[in-house]
Amino acid sequence: MPIIASQVHAYEANSPKRPWHSVPNWPGHVTGDEMVAAMDKVGVDGAIFISAFSLYRYDASYAVEVQRAHPGRFAIVKPVDPDDPDVADVVADDLDLIHRNY
Repeated sequence: MPIIASQVHAYEANSPKRPWHSVPNWPGHVTGDEMVAAMDKVGVDGAIFISAFSLYRYDASYAVEVQRAHPGRFAIVKPVDPDDPDVADVVADDLDLIHRNY
């Protein structure tokens, strides 16, 4: 039976490429590759990857990047901005992506 972690966060180091919104009292990085290595070490087959809102706000591009780099390992929970006038389109695009990948 597959073992699925119910909530993980992965994130790059703070950089101009992907700047953090705030600097939490967390390790400087836990990359997707590092997360997969840790999962493999303890026998976890997959995980629900929560995009780190406190770091990236509504930009879930890192979570998407990690999911693409590790097919079949992560499902993503992506925050959406309820005040975005295009929020319905954002959700529709996300649902379309889910349907194409699963």
